Amino acid sequence: MASNDEKTYLDTDTKKEPIVSAEDISDDPQQQEQKQEHGLHESDAALANAPWRYKLIALATALMLPVGSHFSGAALGAMKASIKENLMIDNTRYGVLSSAVSIINTVFPIVGGFFIDVCGTVWGTIVVNLMIFTGSLLTAIAAKISSFSLMVVGQVVFGIGSGLIVTMQESLLSKWFRTKYLAFAIGMQLSISRLSTFLGTLVSNPIAIRMNDWVWAFWLALTLCAFSIIMNIVYALVLRHLQGNVMSKAEMLKIKAKKTVHVKSVLRFPPYFWLILFIEFVFAAVWTVHQSVATELVQIHFGTTQVVAGYKASTSQIVPIVTTPVLGLFMDLFGRRVSVLICSAALFMISCGLLGWTMVEPVVGMILYSFSLAFGPISMITSIGMILPSDYIGTGLGLFKGSNNIGSSILDIVVGLVQDNTYEGTYVGVMIVFLCLAAVGLLVILWLWYTQYKYLGNLLEMSRKEREQRMAEINDKEVMMSKQGLDAMGERTTRWYNYAFLGIFAFFFIAAWVLFFVFSATGNVA
Repeated sequence: MASNDEKTYLDTDTKKEPIVSAEDISDDPQQQEQKQEHGLHESDAALANAPWRYKLIALATALMLPVGSHFSGAALGAMKASIKENLMIDNTRYGVLSSAVSIINTVFPIVGGFFIDVCGTVWGTIVVNLMIFTGSLLTAIAAKISSFSLMVVGQVVFGIGSGLIVTMQESLLSKWFRTKYLAFAIGMQLSISRLSTFLGTLVSNPIAIRMNDWVWAFWLALTLCAFSIIMNIVYALVLRHLQGNVMSKAEMLKIKAKKTVHVKSVLRFPPYFWLILFIEFVFAAVWTVHQSVATELVQIHFGTTQVVAGYKASTSQIVPIVTTPVLGLFMDLFGRRVSVLICSAALFMISCGLLGWTMVEPVVGMILYSFSLAFGPISMITSIGMILPSDYIGTGLGLFKGSNNIGSSILDIVVGLVQDNTYEGTYVGVMIVFLCLAAVGLLVILWLWYTQYKYLGNLLEMSRKEREQRMAEINDKEVMMSKQGLDAMGERTTRWYNYAFLGIFAFFFIAAWVLFFVFSATGNVA
């Protein structure tokens, strides 16, 4: 059973204003009754009660928002050898370039998550996708003129947008599908994301060879970023049609009154939320960096050509594309989120062993890695959607994404350093780093299982019937508490461990930025 403190947390909700539209301001009682019936005029918690026609439109359009971003990010990793050769940089400097995306997203997803909770996502996503397009354009120009510094700038601009768009997408889906089919919705989101990444890894080198110009990989990425903008406009127009003029003057006044509540509430987030953040900090780092170096890893360790290595490395994206929606349905039916997370950690460690110290066909190790990549993120993202009140999901996912990028930024540079100081630039030392981090992460996952069992009554492991009943009760109470102007976090006290967790987060945040600027400026330890 959950403790009294945790029960209070789960069974209350924050003060949240309605989604204001032109129709919502109407004094017509019949219109207000219809809005209440559809559940679209209350807090974000009410989105989970919206009719399925709205949910399906939200799902179909939101899935297309980050396609260009994921393809462009994968192209950078696939073209690592060409980038090093044409820009005349070493592995450490490439680590700086790769971490430029993640370093900037140690901040902006948190801000973006807060923005989502108080403002919504309708037109903000268009601005974000325009930033992605601009960053991708600068990267392509930098490749054309062989400018390392301009490419870093382009990746920073690109990184701001890419981090925000994913946070917005995951937050939107979590709010709409919180009570039912959340894992399936997130599974579809991850599947489309992995498909875009897979294509970016698969076709970048062949298109460069075909066009006899390595820059063409980045021009193709730019084209897909433009496609995402078009889909984003369709998404915004559809939601405008459904909800009216979202950003009315009345809403802006109400938003202003809500911001302080959200900032203070971060210090009241429960300990199991911070454990999920630490797990993400570790595993997102090893997953992301592993994917970034996968092509060169196969090329060096197994002695293949760059194109063949790209094909073999791209197999790591196949399993998440196919299995994440299926895994989402499994979780919706049987739960077992933490158990799946344990399997993810174990599979990653086995994969590292095969790729680092054996000559077993690299596709085998990559597929095991891809199973780990399929199992882990969906477990953590859907868990956050369950343990935080709906009005705080955006902020929670922003912190989640921030921890992802803090870990990736640090490990990108560390891996470059380790490889540059390993005999003949092999990946043995890198794989040892991966294994050690995964072992630490596995211990924290076991700690998470214990805390959620003790304080949440095993909520994250519950099967469908019991979980849906409990989540429906929690969500309905959030809607009711919202009407009364009560804060879900208001009855929780700020404890010492909240400051400790936030302090650890701040320490690694500062470390990531210091490492980035030191190596960006010098390429060596200061």
